[in-house]
Amino acid sequence: MTQIRSSVFYDCSKLKSVLERDGFEFEKTGLAPGITSFIHYFLPLRAKFLSESFVAYEKGKIQGFITLEKDEKSRKRLKITKIFLEENSFDIGKLLVQYVISRYCAMGAVSYNVVVEDIRTDLLTLFINGCSFRNNAKEFIYKIDNKSLLSDDTYEPEGFRFYRNIKSSDVCRLYNSNINSYQRHSFLRSKEQFEPDFASGLVNKTSFSYVLEDELKDRVYGYFKISTYNNTDYILDFVLDGSFEIYFEDALLFISSCLSKRVKKWNLYIKIKSYFMNYKFFREYCDSKGFEFVKLSSILTKDYLKEIKENSLINSAKIVFNDITPAFKTEINRPF
Repeated sequence: MTQIRSSVFYDCSKLKSVLERDGFEFEKTGLAPGITSFIHYFLPLRAKFLSESFVAYEKGKIQGFITLEKDEKSRKRLKITKIFLEENSFDIGKLLVQYVISRYCAMGAVSYNVVVEDIRTDLLTLFINGCSFRNNAKEFIYKIDNKSLLSDDTYEPEGFRFYRNIKSSDVCRLYNSNINSYQRHSFLRSKEQFEPDFASGLVNKTSFSYVLEDELKDRVYGYFKISTYNNTDYILDFVLDGSFEIYFEDALLFISSCLSKRVKKWNLYIKIKSYFMNYKFFREYCDSKGFEFVKLSSILTKDYLKEIKENSLINSAKIVFNDITPAFKTEINRPF
């Protein structure tokens, strides 16, 4: 009989040996040491600040592993960031996903999402056919490095400034107003999601943000958030008002300048999300500049629960899924 329990109450040394054997990024699963993770497990959903992981095992053997975290500080929206399944364990994967959804729904969660690379048909089958997630949007990722843009570390175009917390309402308004109307239900944000995280010092992720604003009119037209785990590979999440798309190149030059001041060598991964009304403009720009296209992913969401019929899922090889920066690597380990 398969059992599921929080990784807090599982033998972490055994868990680590299994996951690292398959190339799993164990150090980025959000498993905080000792007392911190134990206390965090008992916190209400609104107070949680770390990711949480759960293990499925049978007769002492690990069959599956899943990690979730709050999506951009949202109190009721969760993101599945990692999943590990042994060979021929789709039923275990379905059980794990349904278990964590039921657990967090009981705590007040109302929405779940996961970003899955389109070539991962096994995972798409699991989440869409097995767990009733819907394909709600696309995410395109392009890569540039410190040699892609001709800029020096003194480049400072007008209008770009370090983000201040007092601008959270303006940035939230900008973000939500640029979402396609038919997708706002799934991707709408609150101003709290653009405010600093008090627990940022407890995770191995560094983030900093900039805005494009007109100080005379006190208007914000662009928001750019840069995050990194290793001070070499950076990820850019952004929103830019449709009337100011022409400033995208200036924004990249400005960010390039900022990164060059921090480190000599860097990579920047640009996330372009299809739920923004003007996403095609940014895709066309990146293509025209010859930026390296890294991958296309589907953003899958589940906003409500309903009873569904059992779906028979085909057997497949072992699944190892890590939605992390900077590697952007997912792989299926297939038996020889």
